[in-house]
Formats: sequence, C-alpha cells, structure tokens
Amino acid sequence: MKNKQEKNNALLDYGIGVLSVTILILITFLMPQLYSSIMDRNDLNQPHVVERETFNFRNPISMTVKERVQQMMETMGRREGARRTLYLSGEDMKDGELLESVREAMRIAAQYNLLPDLSAYDIEHHVLYAEYYNMTDSSENSAEIAFWTLRFSDYKTFDFLLRVDAVDYIIYQAEIYCAEAEAFVMEITSLDTEVVSYQNNLFAEGSEAYFEVEGYDILTDITNFELLMQMGYERGEYALYRSTANNGYLDTTGMRWGFVPMTVALERGSGPQDWTYGSIRYYFYLRYDIEVYEDETANSFLAD
Repeated sequence: MKNKQEKNNALLDYGIGVLSVTILILITFLMPQLYSSIMDRNDLNQPHVVERETFNFRNPISMTVKERVQQMMETMGRREGARRTLYLSGEDMKDGELLESVREAMRIAAQYNLLPDLSAYDIEHHVLYAEYYNMTDSSENSAEIAFWTLRFSDYKTFDFLLRVDAVDYIIYQAEIYCAEAEAFVMEITSLDTEVVSYQNNLFAEGSEAYFEVEGYDILTDITNFELLMQMGYERGEYALYRSTANNGYLDTTGMRWGFVPMTVALERGSGPQDWTYGSIRYYFYLRYDIEVYEDETANSFLAD
C-alpha cells in the first residue's frame, strides 16, 4: 500500500513539473504579445510628440564658381529639360537662411554691375513663390546639382525673378522690374551709342569676373541694347544673353539676363515660354542669324 502511495506521489510530482514547464513556456511566448497589446490599447488615439531628424539636401561638394557654372551648364545640356521637383507658395516659404543668402547674392551681383542696387526692396516679406529644380543624377557620390527659381513682388514698386544655385547661390538668371531697372533700360535703349557701349562693356566685364570666365566674345553689336556673349570655359563655351522685357503687373520695362543652356532646358521642361518667337534659340536665329545653342534638337528646330 505504501509503495502504491509513493508511486502516486511521484506521478503527481511529475505532472506538476510538466505543467509548470508548460506554463513557463506559454508565459515566455505569450507575455511579450500581451504586453504589446496592452500598451497599444493605452496609446490608441493618443497624440505623441517625437523629435524629427534634421532634413538636409545632398551634402554639397566645395567648388569654385567656375567649376560650378560649368557643371550646371553641362548638366543642362545632357538633360531633355528642367522640371521642377518642389513648389512653395509665399506662405510656405519660411527658410530665412535661403532668403538671406539670396539677398547677399543680389548684393554681390550688383557689385559686378549685373544688377542695380536692390537692397532697399523688402524681398523677405514679398515672396510670391519658390520652385526647386533638382538636376542631380543617381550617382551616390555626385554633388547636388540644383537651383531655385524665386519670385518677389509687391505688385506696386518691384517684381524680381531669380534663378539661384541651391548650394553656392550663384545667380544664373535674373529678371528685374523696378525704378532702377527702368532707368537702366532707358540708358541701353538710348540713341547715344557711347552710353549703350559703356553699359554693355560694364555688363560683359562684370560677367567675366562674376562667373570666373576665361574670356568672352560679344556676338551682337556693342551698340545694340540686346547683348549676346559667348563665355569661354575650359570644358566648353556657354552663351549668355541680356535683353529688355515688359511687366504687365507694373506696366513697366525691365531687364533680364541669363545663360542660354538654362533657358533652353526650362523651355524643354516645365519653364515659361517667355521669348517673343517661342524660344530663345529661334529668337536670336531670326533676329540676328545667330545659333545660340548647337545640338541636334536645335538644328532640326531651326531647319523647320
């Protein structure tokens, strides 16, 4: 009888042991899921604030102005067109560092006689829009190749459009309407050829220094109010134009200038068609018999 009782006790102990192990295994596997479920229910529909990682564009690679201009224009020539990747309205543009850098770029350009002194105008509080064009290829180690198109206006006294390098804040193109620009247009369209020649030479020499060009060749008559230059670089040549333009909002005349490859890329992409004959290539070809952009697309275009 005693042996039977001991046997039953041993079986009971064994059963308790197996049950304990089973419970332990279940707890090991089920407890994390149970804990997670409880925490999820507690957090459901509850707002939480977390610190976001700082957002930056691709890390810039240090370049000279000369190298940067060459890189941008070569990239423009390889692309079918420039298409914007970001659009910000004036209310969305809160980047104070960008606006401060643009103002400094305008100041520097004025020192090289590419722009009049525009420091009196409040561009920071009159941003109409900002467009970002990213031309960077897929190479992991490539520098950011991008530019901003920014427009500032109070619809009364000034209207500025600038295309500025997104990294180095080089101004590649500008369209300026204000009292100072109107006064400049009166000079370059005057009948005094000495005044026109003087202003054209100032712009050409300033462009050579600002863009770190290795030389330039003026393709139009120096006494003409429209100026077209061939800017020499070690890896190619790029045309730069300067002309007058009209603004319907201010009912005034202003100035515009810029690199032809960028204008062509914008015309092929999502940019404005702002030239009299539909494109800058067609305009200078018909008006001056000058081919400002030589490639297969341009040649077939002009042949038509």
